[in-house]
Formats: sequence, C-alpha cells, structure tokens
Amino acid sequence: MDIGGFDIKRKLYSNEFGLSVFEVVEQETKRTYILRLADFTNKSMDFKKAQWNQLQEEYQTVISDYSHLPRILQLAKVDEDHLFILLECEEGLTLLEKGTLASDEVKQLVAAVRHLHEKGIIHGSISAENIWITSNGKVILYGAGEAKILEGKPRLGAVSDIRQLIKIIRMHSDIRESAGEMLAIEDPTTVEELERLLASVDRKIAISDDNKLASFFERKSIGQKQEADNKRKKKLSNQQGDTRKSRNRLIILGGVVSLALLFLLAYFLL
Repeated sequence: MDIGGFDIKRKLYSNEFGLSVFEVVEQETKRTYILRLADFTNKSMDFKKAQWNQLQEEYQTVISDYSHLPRILQLAKVDEDHLFILLECEEGLTLLEKGTLASDEVKQLVAAVRHLHEKGIIHGSISAENIWITSNGKVILYGAGEAKILEGKPRLGAVSDIRQLIKIIRMHSDIRESAGEMLAIEDPTTVEELERLLASVDRKIAISDDNKLASFFERKSIGQKQEADNKRKKKLSNQQGDTRKSRNRLIILGGVVSLALLFLLAYFLL
C-alpha cells in the first residue's frame, strides 16, 4: 500500500482486527516514525471511523508531553477505508523483538499506564507488540484506546490494564517466579496497588540478595579461618616433627658418645 510521503522501513505487526503497524521513514526529512494503519473495509465504516478519529483527537489533546507515551504527529487517511496516525519514534525494538524487560523498564511501563489512567484513558491492549524499548532503555507504550474501537471492547476498564500489565511482567521481566505468583494472587486493581506490590517485591529481593551476600562472606570467612587453622596445625605439626627429629638425633649422638667412652675405658683397663 502506498502511503504518500513515507517509505515503509519494516512492518512491525498486524492483527485480525484490521490494525497494521509500520516503522516508516519520511521521504523528505529521512526521519523515522511509527505509523498505525486501521483498515475499516469490513466494519460499519462511518461509525467506526468517527470513533477512531475521536479517540485519536482526545489522545492528542491530553497526551502531549510525557516521555513514556508517544505524541501523535499526524492523523490522516490513505483512502476512505484506511485511516492512519503518525507517531514519534526513537530507534529501538518492540518487546516482542527484545524479549525481556529489566526492572527499571518495568517501572517505566507501569508509569506510562498510570499516566494514561490519570488522564482518563484505558489502554486496552498492553501487549509485547505495543511496548517499544529504545536503544538507550526508555520504554514507550503505543496503541492506547485502540482495542475499544477495533476489537469492539466498549466496557474495558482500568482492571483489564492492570491484569495485562501483570501478564507482561510475569512473561517478559526478570522478576522471580515466586514474586510473579504473588502479583497474580494479590490481584491489584489499580496502578498504585501494583506499584506498591512491585516495591514490596523489590525489597524482598534486596533482602534475599543481601542475605545471600552475607552468607557468601560468612562462608568465605569460615573457609579462610579453617584454612588459617589448617596452616597453624601444619606448622605446629612440622615444628613438633622437627623437635622429635632433634631429640632423636641427640639420643643417637648420646648413644654413640657413650659407646665410644666405653670402648676407651675398656682399652685403658686392658
């Protein structure tokens, strides 16, 4: 499909609901952007397109300067059935490509969702395809609100975002399995509750790591002490051995001298 003014650098993904996402390069400036293209060919076009435009305009109004959410730079159409939005982009990869989230990246992702909720926006589709990690480790969350329009999920709420977040954290972060199970069991319903649980997990991991480190140094100290004891015992044993050898040499020497005296005495007597 020809999108005037842009060359498709690569297709990031598409889904069965008519959304295709591309990394594109503007022909004139050579700058890279993310382009999200919605296909309304098989939908009740006018109503859905109006919803799509309203969603993007509302997002553009309330999300304008937040580091973990992209700004919409252009809202346009390819033809009557295909609408797209152009969003800012930094060099990076989707979480689907990168595979894992570091602890700090998890916090950035949660912060992005918190900001959306504070602005009254439910994301609805927090997935590895919509999470972008830049080359310098910044997390950007794309696709806010689209599921409500394209997937027909009008009753999506904040709790659905939290559960999607927990799923992402359990599948893609370096959080320990037991901690991930705790998140699922506690079942937080707000971002604030999730952040408190994650902070609790961090503290427990830090305590566990401190205990492991202390145990390591304790074992090392015990080992060093045992090694020193063994050296002292070996030295003492060597000293005792040397003493025994000296004593034995003196005994032998005394015996030799005694024999020599006896021979001399016998010689003079005879």
